[in-house]
Order: sequence, then C-alpha cells, then structure tokens
Amino acid sequence: MTTTDLSTNVRQLAMTLGHTIVASLWAHDDDLPAPLQRVQKGKGLPPVRMELRAPAVTSSADVTVDDLVLIYDQRRRTRPFDMLRHFTVREAIASGETVLARVIATTAATITVTQIQAPTPWRSLDLTAFGEAAAPDARGWTLRPTIPNRHIGRLGSLADLRRRLAAHPSYRDWHESFTAAQRIKETQAEARAEQRRQEQERQAPLRDATEHLQQLLGRDLIHWEPVAGRAVVARDLRAPGRLRTYIAGLRYTGAIDTGSFTGMQKQLDLLGL
Repeated sequence: MTTTDLSTNVRQLAMTLGHTIVASLWAHDDDLPAPLQRVQKGKGLPPVRMELRAPAVTSSADVTVDDLVLIYDQRRRTRPFDMLRHFTVREAIASGETVLARVIATTAATITVTQIQAPTPWRSLDLTAFGEAAAPDARGWTLRPTIPNRHIGRLGSLADLRRRLAAHPSYRDWHESFTAAQRIKETQAEARAEQRRQEQERQAPLRDATEHLQQLLGRDLIHWEPVAGRAVVARDLRAPGRLRTYIAGLRYTGAIDTGSFTGMQKQLDLLGL
C-alpha cells in the first residue's frame, strides 16, 4: 500500500467515525422515511415525535451562554415551513437551510450567537474542537427569539455535548485514526516542501543563466518559465542549433565580445540549448 493509499484509508476512517460519533448526539428515528418521502406520501409533512425535535427557543431565558442552537430563518421562503416540528434534530442539522451557532451572550430580550462549523467537512471533524467558531474572526450577531418565522432550536450545552462525544465507544478509535491522518498529512506536506526546495535549488543556476542570456539577447528571444522550470526560446530559434548559430552571428558581427560569447556558450551548455 502506498503512502497516498494509506493516507486516504486512514482519513476516510477518521471521517466515518467522526460522522458516526457526531450523529449520535442528535435525536433521530432511523425507521422514519426520508423527509421528502414523508411529504410525498401525504398532503403535508406530519410533525415528528416531540423527543426527536430540537426544543424551540422562544425567549432568551430558554438558553444560556455556551449553549449550541440551530437557527432556521424561513422569512424568505415562499411557503412557510416549521422545520423544528417536522424534522428530527439530525435531519434539521443536515439541512442546508439551517445554521449552527453558539450562544455567547444573552439579555432579557435577545441572544447573541456566533456561527460554528457544521460537523460535516474534514476540518470540522476534529472533535476536540467541536463547537468552535466557523472562522477565527467570526463575529457574533444578535437575535430576538420572538421574530416571526425565525425558528431557533436548542441543541444542548457545549460542555455536555463534548462529554457525550468523548464518552462514545468509538471515540478512541476516532482519535487514533484522526491523529494518524494528521501525522501523515504533515509528513506529506514536509515532503512536498522538501521537493519544492530541491526544485528551487535545481532551478536557481538555470534561472540565473537564462536571465544573463536575456540581458544580452532580449526577453523576446529567451525567458525563464517558472511553472515549467525551464528556459523558453523564441519560436524562430527553437530548431536544434539555431540559437547557437544566431549567437555566433552576433560574435561575428561584433555585437558581442569574445568574453560574452564564451560565457553565453557555457550558459547554453548548462541549459541544454
């Protein structure tokens, strides 16, 4: 197995375990049909059982600092829809229309929250950082829970959710696979950095030779291409021996002196031109 294959397998294991562990936090009933199927079977989506829902936050007294909440703003929807009534907690969190946030302050009438990263992409599956802000510079915004058609559901206190994560039977396996994946990632990054350093070292004398030729011949005849890592000669002079013949002509006509001609020959040898 190659290092790349190992990295992929370990990373996939960490992601799978992370998703499983996080999903265990949220109430759900696996026997329920998917939301879309439930809609198609009847005129409307029936409310799910109360124990499967996120408790609605109707006042700032319903939450405290460091609670996690689910925010669903339906004011721009054509048809009103109460996601807290009709989706399980797990379904609501998976919806692309909801925002996960952490309460950072409360008043008698408002709550202030900061968005947290939804636990789906790789970077958010570092369970030790669960509940942290979605971005280092994330700013809080203040909400009134009483605004019509803005639904807020309480997910629980961050401390309790983190304890439940750490107590999951697969947490140790997740931690080992996640740590291994991070270690492999760092090793691969170091290897790529070393390759870049070696490549820059290889290119340095070639780039210097090209720049020297460029000063004498002009950029329109030769230039260094950093992406390709090689000197590029004007199309008319790319045929074998054509550039050397051109330079020999410069020497013959006295456009360059003997020292410059000799130096240019060495640079052409270095560049393989």
